[in-house]
Amino acid sequence: MALSLGGVGLGLQSTSIRNPRVALKSLDLRSFSVLAAVADTICPGTGALPTAWELQVPEGVDAFLASAHPGVAAELMQGLMLVENALPGFVFEGRLRPFSTCSPAQQRESFAAMATSRIALRRTLYKALLGLVSATYWGHPDAYAHAGYAPPDFSGFLPAVQP
Repeated sequence: MALSLGGVGLGLQSTSIRNPRVALKSLDLRSFSVLAAVADTICPGTGALPTAWELQVPEGVDAFLASAHPGVAAELMQGLMLVENALPGFVFEGRLRPFSTCSPAQQRESFAAMATSRIALRRTLYKALLGLVSATYWGHPDAYAHAGYAPPDFSGFLPAVQP
């Protein structure tokens, strides 16, 4: 009985909320907040390189999800709650706190553990989050110079559109 109550207590801990800078289109506030923590774990920024939060990566992922099938956003939200919840965190990693409330070092450890998990769902979630966040981050014009990338200008190759 005490063990099950402890598990419920782990699962009911609060998320560290981050407020979006634009209206959300696909995610709810809690999943957005977890995504923001994950994004800063993947792209923490160093020196002149901005953080994922500074480039509004969580809002960019939310906007992308709005263009996808609604089921994609729903499944990602479920996955983010799996990342956040301290009960699976404890079972899989020994983590006693929600992901969003952990220190950056703990978040890096937790996210890295997903990459090598024996559980296929956790590895798949790792790949999905890494891909969404990385593509959004490195697709931002403010990250181009840091990657040594200048996107080509195709404007001269497109025919003029007649009204």
